[in-house]
Amino acid sequence: MEIRKPANKMSYPSSVLLICVGLFGFFSGSLVTMYSGLTSCHEHYDTERLDPMTQCAHVVEPIVQKRMMDMKEKLSKECEASKKREEVQIPVATQRQAKESSISTSQSTFQFPSTMSRYLVGMARTDKMDFVDTLDLGVPVDDPSNNPRTGNKEKDVLLLYQKASALPTDYNNDSRSKQNDSSGLLPEFSTQEALEHCEYVNVILTDHSASRNQCWAMVPQYESYHVQKWMRVRPMQELNPKEPLRLVSRGTKSTGRNDFDPPARKHIDKGMEMLQNYFTNLESSLAELKPLVEKVATPKKTVTIMVVNFGQSELLVNHVCASKSRGLDTSSILVFATDEESKDLASSLGLAVFYDEPNFGAMPKEEARGYGDRKFTAMMMAKIFCVHMVSRLKYNILFQDVDIVWYSNPIDYFESNHMTFDLMFQDDGGHSVRYAPYSANSGFYYVRYNERSEYFFHSLLLSGDLILSTNSHQQALIATLNEHVSLYGLRVKVFSRDSPDFPGGYQFHQVSGKYMRQLFAGEVNPFIFHMSWTLNKDNKLLFLRQLGEWYVQDQCVHKTTSEIMGSGIFGSRSSSKSFLDTCCAAEPLFSCHYRDKPSKEPCKDSPSIDKGKGSWWK
Repeated sequence: MEIRKPANKMSYPSSVLLICVGLFGFFSGSLVTMYSGLTSCHEHYDTERLDPMTQCAHVVEPIVQKRMMDMKEKLSKECEASKKREEVQIPVATQRQAKESSISTSQSTFQFPSTMSRYLVGMARTDKMDFVDTLDLGVPVDDPSNNPRTGNKEKDVLLLYQKASALPTDYNNDSRSKQNDSSGLLPEFSTQEALEHCEYVNVILTDHSASRNQCWAMVPQYESYHVQKWMRVRPMQELNPKEPLRLVSRGTKSTGRNDFDPPARKHIDKGMEMLQNYFTNLESSLAELKPLVEKVATPKKTVTIMVVNFGQSELLVNHVCASKSRGLDTSSILVFATDEESKDLASSLGLAVFYDEPNFGAMPKEEARGYGDRKFTAMMMAKIFCVHMVSRLKYNILFQDVDIVWYSNPIDYFESNHMTFDLMFQDDGGHSVRYAPYSANSGFYYVRYNERSEYFFHSLLLSGDLILSTNSHQQALIATLNEHVSLYGLRVKVFSRDSPDFPGGYQFHQVSGKYMRQLFAGEVNPFIFHMSWTLNKDNKLLFLRQLGEWYVQDQCVHKTTSEIMGSGIFGSRSSSKSFLDTCCAAEPLFSCHYRDKPSKEPCKDSPSIDKGKGSWWK
């Protein structure tokens, strides 16, 4: 955005200097005149009849008194003008900039007093969506037009100005002022106009649910880029208006629960143990990994990373089969297998695979039974290890979970768009305090290699104890994002859940069903679908089936390569059928399972997964 600098104006110190020089001249002139009057009097009065000084006193005294009264009146006016310049007047209905040193007043104004004039001189508003289109904050923005419950109550951004020279050019435009005076509102500008003279913009993202008795304090002080949070609450007790305000963690909720307790000693020790083993083997692992990365990388140096254990292996097979059915290129995929069985399966699918036994050998083979259990957490550490290693080799990364299907290959999009961003994420959709403000989904993201992104993943690696204590890769990742955006200028973009391009579990479980109906009707054309927000693998398979995105033959589900290609299913290993021909269906294998979840075809006769829910097909 082009910023137009304001015209040069006389500064306040220069004005004061000019006044002082004028007063000095005035006073000096008075003395000269008085002296001249005394001399003239002495020369012309009859010195024989009256004492010369007595005669002159009758003439000069009135002159002196008049001059002194004039000086007093002049000085009083200048002091009053200086005082008004210090008290900047802010209209409630409008704000008119008369000069840099003062803003005119009216009966419908209140004042920012001189005690605030060093950091607050004006206010305005601009449209929220215009603001975030002008300044891409990277966070998944909630479009007010998509929330009919709030109407226009969260439509505008409030702007505060620290200096009069930062105010918009038309701040005192007469026609704008009259319009705002009649409406009784703060002046409204386009974002381009509102920010045209701003050389610094500090952005605060605040809760807009209207559910809190919340206040904001702007303190003139040695500046901070973190927000302190104070609440009337005791630990693990509900909000109580009778309690004094206490400094709390940003993860503290109205229930008193805190989502950001520090890791316990056992988590710290376990994290140190895992890191010690990882760093001991890192250089040898990188030497083995490097030729594989070089082989699969796109011409623009992007590698698609997927991590899998045997318990999740059929989801990997489904991803490849679904891509094959659409004719999509999977040659950029590098699978990090955490066990021998997964390694063999990935190889049979024609994918490049890396099995780092020193680091992954102790990982669980079976799938997690639920979000956050021990097996789930162990796999989260594997996801950090693999991204850290490829980043060390200075490659771009498309990281994705195995429960994703491609409608089109997203790599070209990421390599050619949003070039100013270092990391780009799918929106998880769950906009809770725990994941604020990014709500980044740690199961699908793109990394553009540079020093900032490399150091980010190094820092995330060192947060293994936080992952172990919270049972969440995502929570640690977002907490680290917050600090690196602020401290190092890491550029992060999260595609809003309202965007049609990267849907997932949020859209699948959406009560209105709006997006899924558009998807089935062919009204949106996403790059991927991510079956997130799902308790376990069993449900993922069933949801994908009725979504019409399951392509794995039943005989290949949760089977090793030897079981699939051996005599147990398809005869001898020398069968002419390739693994893909054996396991991949040419068309999706649709089946109904739950009537209350989205399905490509009506499933009204199936049971509901959520008690008491009716058919998704109304």
